[in-house]
Amino acid sequence: MEKLLSEYFNEYLEYLKVTKNYSPNTIQSYETDLLQYSDYIVRSNGSKKGDDMKISPDSLDLIFLKSFVADLSDPFARKKNFSKKTVSRKISVLKSFYKFLYKRKYIKKNYSSSLIFPKTEKKLPSFLSEKELDKLLGEKYFTEISIPDKAIIELFYSTGIRLSELINLRIDNIDFTKKTIKVLGKGSKERIIPFGAEAEKAMKNYLSIREIINVNGLDIFFMSNSGKKLYPMKVNRLIKKNLSKVSDLKKKSPHVLRHTFATHLLDNGADIRAVKEMLGHESLSTTQIYTHITPERLKKAYKQSHPRA
Repeated sequence: MEKLLSEYFNEYLEYLKVTKNYSPNTIQSYETDLLQYSDYIVRSNGSKKGDDMKISPDSLDLIFLKSFVADLSDPFARKKNFSKKTVSRKISVLKSFYKFLYKRKYIKKNYSSSLIFPKTEKKLPSFLSEKELDKLLGEKYFTEISIPDKAIIELFYSTGIRLSELINLRIDNIDFTKKTIKVLGKGSKERIIPFGAEAEKAMKNYLSIREIINVNGLDIFFMSNSGKKLYPMKVNRLIKKNLSKVSDLKKKSPHVLRHTFATHLLDNGADIRAVKEMLGHESLSTTQIYTHITPERLKKAYKQSHPRA
């Protein structure tokens, strides 16, 4: 069966949107990787980049797939080399795309099943120590951190939610009686997460000024001073500014607070399955990255287990 390349890709992206219920950001990421694959197909057929052409997916066999992956790893093929992590992501997209083609009977065999991921080193997540966190949210910095910033930081650390989840948090998603929030995570999956007393206090303080700035009558909990929905870059900037006061970490992003949330919970004896649920991970193996050995965990294990500790 021959159709235009773009038709296969568009049909697949529509499947991700409608059937798989993927977020717009995820679909955009998949589309970017598929466009790169499309350009490689076109170039390999002697056409110009960006051209659309009719093709049989069966001609894009394992040999062709391997040549594309080799091209990704070729330092002479482009100005910027792709990391092993990036190559692995692109292979994952290809595997998903070919599985779709096979299910729709566009190909006789799922050629991508034989693709091998490059071995990557697992990097430990960047996180703040409990001392750094206490310093950030302690009395010394209290007057320096604005009421909205403090509420955002406290909620990130108290719940481990993602940036997109915080930005889209609605006021009716917060239950102050039960001290829980409801968020819509990846794959449009809802989850309930508890929050602590400090986060509750910071959010209630923020509520006192929220009514003043909510000139547009939004149901979004956090908003800018002009009454508009927060955008990711603004939140990234405020987190970076505040974390810079207490940490020398190279990366200072909302995800650092998510990593900190998970690490501190596990350091203090939380069940990894409970942490998995709160983070919204599909697989326990994803959560296991936070079981790295910290000095605090070593000391705690020593004190609990050594006879003469």
